[in-house]
Amino acid sequence: MNPIRPLSHSIQPLLVGEGEAASNLPAMHAAVLSGDSARVTQLRNEGVRINELDNEKRSPLDVLDTMRDIDEQSRSGMRMALLQSLSPTAPIGYMKPEALHGTPWGLEILQSGSLKGGVNDPKGGRESLERMVFFSDRTPESDKDETTRLNLRVKPRLYANGKGVNVSNASSRAQQHRLSQVITHAASNGKPLPTLPGTVTIEVSDLKQAAREGGAWLQRFLHDKYILKGAGQAFTKAPLGQGSSALKLPASITLRQGDSTKVLVDSELQDFFHQAAHTLQSELESGKAPYLSLLNRGTVVPLVFGFEKVKGLSAHEISTSIPGKNNRFMYKANEHRLAGGPDGGKIKEVEVRTLGDLVTLHLGCELKNIKLPEDLLVRLKTSKKEKAEYLDASAIARFRTNLLERVSEMSSGAPLNTLSLETLQEINAELRASDPRTFLRES
Repeated sequence: MNPIRPLSHSIQPLLVGEGEAASNLPAMHAAVLSGDSARVTQLRNEGVRINELDNEKRSPLDVLDTMRDIDEQSRSGMRMALLQSLSPTAPIGYMKPEALHGTPWGLEILQSGSLKGGVNDPKGGRESLERMVFFSDRTPESDKDETTRLNLRVKPRLYANGKGVNVSNASSRAQQHRLSQVITHAASNGKPLPTLPGTVTIEVSDLKQAAREGGAWLQRFLHDKYILKGAGQAFTKAPLGQGSSALKLPASITLRQGDSTKVLVDSELQDFFHQAAHTLQSELESGKAPYLSLLNRGTVVPLVFGFEKVKGLSAHEISTSIPGKNNRFMYKANEHRLAGGPDGGKIKEVEVRTLGDLVTLHLGCELKNIKLPEDLLVRLKTSKKEKAEYLDASAIARFRTNLLERVSEMSSGAPLNTLSLETLQEINAELRASDPRTFLRES
């Protein structure tokens, strides 16, 4: 644990309100209420957490936010005392985020400059709340809890993976794209894919335009047959053309339009698969799958954005299997600008799980002409056992410069936006398989 650095100024003690004796408050709350930043620092260095709630279900940060007889400099100093990171790897003066948002759509968020809910498809689900922007913040998850959210980053990291059972989840769509690439690559090289015994019947609205509807059928088939069973991931780890024999499609398909039917076999069947895969691939590349996951050969690049306090969040409760216990989720009903606004919430950091993910993020930014926000820190957290590593603006710039020099060598100087997606995928894979830490070294 890294002792908190002393603050350059101290908050003037405040009068305790009538009926609220500091002696009845938890030690951290009492220190905040009395304006004693030195005591807050001492308590935190002794291991006292700032997530404990008092009898009124307030955290120390809640106490600070409701204090009125305090100037902004003192309020800011106390917030620093409460939130300054204890990690020895954190930059001096680094304050931990107060709200987090995990997503597989990180590049699209950086491109738009905002968090937006329901951009692609309704998510559905039990007691869902559509088109809202959700945060994991420093509030209790349930009325029965005695602390604010434990493991604040856990759920954002989970959401960042984009997994789910629906065919529209980001992880499935990423793998659908890779599998459709396997099909089109095999067809383009005159290599028929192996088949499964039996036939499949597909209802279509027009037998002459069946390939268009074939994309929707293929999406469901790949999701159910391969992705839900965990078999889709094998295709994300190998170059196109390798392992295509493991992808098996029906031996025949019967198309049905009302009372009319058409049976597809042999070359006609292979053409149908090729066209269906091309349709699905094009749809996913038009924005239905996260771009970073396409670059990364069908594997999501999970990002967790960290923000300053977002004020005025609404609460949405979902019942749990525990009688009388609901889980509370905090959200905004409108989009949230990364630069912050009247409700606060300026972006502070973006967390990546590997330097390989940072490689893919920079490639995506370069291809889409996106600049990372100024003063943004990159937080690298590879595992629970490892301390987080922080990259400041200079380290990020150095990483990017060295990376792009290597990319230029690999592409023989060709602009990235002139390269095919398949070529970009292989460049990304080769860079990730190397030692990305070399891109942090001084030239």
